[in-house]
Amino acid sequence: MLGAVVGTAFWWAVYLLVFRRDRRRVRNGALLLIALYSSVSTLTQLISTTLLLGDILMLVAVGAALLGVIALGIFLIANGLTMVRKEGRSLGNLLSGIAGLALLGAPVAAVALGITLTPFGVGAGALLTLLALHLGIAFLVFLCASIPYQLFPKKLPTTGIIVHGSGLINGRVTKLLRGRLDRAVTERERLLAEGHDPMVVPSGGQGEDEARSEGAAMAEYLREVAGVPADRILAETASTTTRENLTFSHRLLDEAGHQGPYLVSTSRYHAFRAALLARGLGYADEAIGGPTTFYYVPSATLREFLAVMSYHKVWITVLFLPSLTFVALLVRALLLAT
Repeated sequence: MLGAVVGTAFWWAVYLLVFRRDRRRVRNGALLLIALYSSVSTLTQLISTTLLLGDILMLVAVGAALLGVIALGIFLIANGLTMVRKEGRSLGNLLSGIAGLALLGAPVAAVALGITLTPFGVGAGALLTLLALHLGIAFLVFLCASIPYQLFPKKLPTTGIIVHGSGLINGRVTKLLRGRLDRAVTERERLLAEGHDPMVVPSGGQGEDEARSEGAAMAEYLREVAGVPADRILAETASTTTRENLTFSHRLLDEAGHQGPYLVSTSRYHAFRAALLARGLGYADEAIGGPTTFYYVPSATLREFLAVMSYHKVWITVLFLPSLTFVALLVRALLLAT
């Protein structure tokens, strides 16, 4: 038991040290997941060996966890229907529903394939199980990296705040975009109280279905609604991606005589990926997040997960190769046995 406690303390120490050094890393999520697993494992040993009816309590906990997974699947399906009803039919809006169906359907499909007892059926069931396991662990790593980043924003004494744009409706800022702008204004007020007078850079170009650029609409909101002085607003109106938001906004601030790192204001669910992109571009920026309507969060989080996975395609492929090898060997063994 002492060894388990020491091991748990070690992993928490490693995680906290790495997180403090640079919070903008996916590996932080892996370390936190290991620390949490070690904590749960140690707690399980403690309960099962020291408490009366400890084994029964653990069985109840496992049953509750399984019921929780089923409840999560049902919730995600319902959320997908809500997204389609409120936001329109698109692949992005369907993500939470698809995830819910996969969460409930993958185990059933894997068992159905396995009980065929044919080499390719068993192989397909094993492959589906391993794929689901890889995706599940990857998603947990993402959550363990993203959620602490959102919960513990780093406060920089900066002279520039970049606000990431999002789509307009009839040329006006949406509720989602207001959350980003208001978060930037709150942060500007904090900096003013500390003796800084930062520029605010609303960043976003004009989409094909938009009457004007997002940057221009955001600048208008900052002046007329939020009360930010016009001479402290520097609109960026050419970017079309998050990467361009960062690059073009940095260019404007640098040309105006400012020096990074800067704060990036976006939606809370998007903050971690924005920070990852900034790090990848060589910027020391930190991202902060504004609130988001609850029903929008599951699909938005899944989109962020898929985007972050796309940044690590090589690693994901390499990590999945042993599973593919195992399935190939399993099928080969079954074919030879028949």
